[in-house]
Amino acid sequence: MIRANLGIVEIFGPTLQGEGQVIGRKTLFIRFAGCDYACLWCDSAFTWKPGQIAPVEHLRPHEVLHRLLQLDPQCRDVTLSGGNPALYDLTELVEQLGAHGYRLHVETQGSRAPAWLGRVDSVTISPKPPSSGMDTDWALLQQTVAVSACPDLKVVVFDEADYDYARDLRVRFPNLPFALQVGNRVGDDDTAALLQKLDWLAQRALSDPTMQNVRILPQLHVLLWGNRRGV
Repeated sequence: MIRANLGIVEIFGPTLQGEGQVIGRKTLFIRFAGCDYACLWCDSAFTWKPGQIAPVEHLRPHEVLHRLLQLDPQCRDVTLSGGNPALYDLTELVEQLGAHGYRLHVETQGSRAPAWLGRVDSVTISPKPPSSGMDTDWALLQQTVAVSACPDLKVVVFDEADYDYARDLRVRFPNLPFALQVGNRVGDDDTAALLQKLDWLAQRALSDPTMQNVRILPQLHVLLWGNRRGV
């Protein structure tokens, strides 16, 4: 786990959280550099992919706090995303932001289970389906769920194989809040295509008894503003 200065690609907002259990909420974003996955359809490859990675700032927790206060001194929701923020030891950052009244929401794929995930307000865990090209380590995923505060699961679905993966995940974790999110191929899918996929996914889940009490989600920020950074 990375314990040096925090490698951060961008701090931005306030904007609307576009995914997970706090979708639609006003939030500030901290996007960390680096990922232990290399998903084929990653929509934030600028955080990790050689040749595409954006400039990285190395900041201390108090410097991150200062940036957040500069962006909006009133907003107290912060999303920690990436890449994979669970690659870092964020204990000190979590402590400092918590002491200043921030509500912290984490987005991670469930491949790392640092103890600090239990000290935030919510953790959206998004294990990657077959279309990503990644394999799920089920033991590590279980560890991540076990240590996380208020965990929920989210699966990005592009096709039937992804949907089958999501169904298997739902059976494994029947009591966790669960969301299906429509897949978004950056550069290929426009708003019309995404809405068509969302309709397919909704109809698929509505007819499936396994998917009781599951939320069907778009990427809200993409529908509003496209695949731009910093929104």
